[in-house]
Order: sequence, then structure tokens, then C-alpha cells
Amino acid sequence: SEVRRMLVSEMADARARIDEQLEAALQIAKDAMEPEDAQEEYVVAGESRLIQQAGANDMDKLRELFDAFERKRDLVELLDRCSRADGIQIFIGEEAGYEVLGDYSVITAPYAQGTQPVGVLGVIGPTRMAYDRVIPLVDITARLLTAALSR
Repeated sequence: SEVRRMLVSEMADARARIDEQLEAALQIAKDAMEPEDAQEEYVVAGESRLIQQAGANDMDKLRELFDAFERKRDLVELLDRCSRADGIQIFIGEEAGYEVLGDYSVITAPYAQGTQPVGVLGVIGPTRMAYDRVIPLVDITARLLTAALSR
């Protein structure tokens, strides 16, 4: 039936998005395992989705956000704070403490190797994102990454 085909298609799309996120998370973990003297870094992926969802008025705000990605310092401080947190962290608008994130939400979860935190993964999106889908996705991905790193 048509409904069944639609459900199967939606499930396949969701699976592809989860696989994409997990691959990005595994790359982050791989980067985290570099020697201690390596510069603190983070991986940014999915910028095109923000651009697709942005209206013409939002392009200047997106430029500011991408400039913040380039500057790194503020975002590294935020991610470092989140890596020491216990579980999911959600910042809506300026709750993150950075003006450039005022029109965005940040959802993060730390991941570990055994009991040692090694990083944090997160999603930056519009304040009206689908929290009911993104929060569990970030949480599950962080848990899977921790399990994979702890083997």
C-alpha cells in the first residue's frame, strides 16, 4: 500500500541521516585520539542544511555563525564546558552565552573512552528545530560512540 511505501521511505531516509551523523561522530572520535600536543579542534559538518533552511534575512546571521566557527575560541570554550557536563545539554538562543548563537539552538552530549571524557558532539540548528527528534539522536549517537571507543 501507499502508506507502507511512504513509511519505508521515511525510515530509509532517517537511517541515512543517522548513519551520516554517526560517521561524523566517529571522525570526531578519531580526531580526538590524536596526540596530546595536537591543537584542539572540532569538526563542522552539515552547514548546507542550515543554509537550505535559512531565509534571505538569515544569511547575514549565518555568515556570523560561520565566522565564529573559523574563530573557534568561543565554540571550543562552549564545547569544553559541555564535555564536562553529565548528559545532554540544551542551549536555546543566547543561553549558550554567545551573542552569535542568539538565533540558534545548540544540543550537545559528551562521549568517553571508558570513564574518561574525550569529546562532545552536538547539533547547531534553528531555535525551532525538531527537538523531539534531535535530542534523542544526539544522545544515542554519543552513547554509541562511547560504547565503540570503550571496546
